[in-house]
Amino acid sequence: MKCRFIKAWIGQCKNDAIEGEFCKEHADLKCCSCGAQATHECDETGQFVCGAPLCDNCEHTIAKDGTNGGIGFIRTSPLPKGYKSHCRKDAQIYQPWYARKGESPGKLF
Repeated sequence: MKCRFIKAWIGQCKNDAIEGEFCKEHADLKCCSCGAQATHECDETGQFVCGAPLCDNCEHTIAKDGTNGGIGFIRTSPLPKGYKSHCRKDAQIYQPWYARKGESPGKLF
């Protein structure tokens, strides 16, 4: 059985699973948001791919303007007060720009 960890913009890990569902490299990898078993890398992009380890219940925090809040190392929009770069999906305050009714990216900036 292959490791079920998903690498951002690459796909499923090609290593053999050694402990349950994950390979040696990913078996002890914890979610940067909540500390649960990481199942994938964050695939949000700016200048680079984020790549932070995440579980199935967490994701990149959405900024007020509906983006991931940055381009490379430059913060273009503040994250919600008290939030870090990743949070639980059910704790998101803002919607992504493409899900906002009647708004387009040009109207957000």
